[in-house]
Amino acid sequence: MRQTALILLFILAGLFAVGALFDPPFLTPLLKLTCHRLPERSFTWTPGLCARCTFFWIGIVVCVPLMHFRKLPGYLSAGLLFIAPLVLDGSLQFAGLYESTNVLRMITGFLAGAGVCILFESGVKVH
Repeated sequence: MRQTALILLFILAGLFAVGALFDPPFLTPLLKLTCHRLPERSFTWTPGLCARCTFFWIGIVVCVPLMHFRKLPGYLSAGLLFIAPLVLDGSLQFAGLYESTNVLRMITGFLAGAGVCILFESGVKVH
């Protein structure tokens, strides 16, 4: 069951990563459901997903193989710690306190993708 879940997560993340990098027309409806796709928050070379969403899915693609070999911490607290920068950056930006940069969006997106994998790996065991 675990292997099947990892394969499905990898396929889903890969699909989104391909959509983010190449923006194929058949994925556009799916990408629009999950991301605002604002040009000013996206990379100039592709409108597929914003910088944060692009690196969120890339983070998952990178971390799923680590999950397979059980190389992630696997603790609820670690997963939440990895997701916290995205929540903080996104919340402060949403509140209008400052405008985030694409570099910061990339970092927080990647960390959150890794954090989601850590949460899955943890099986929600508190440590």
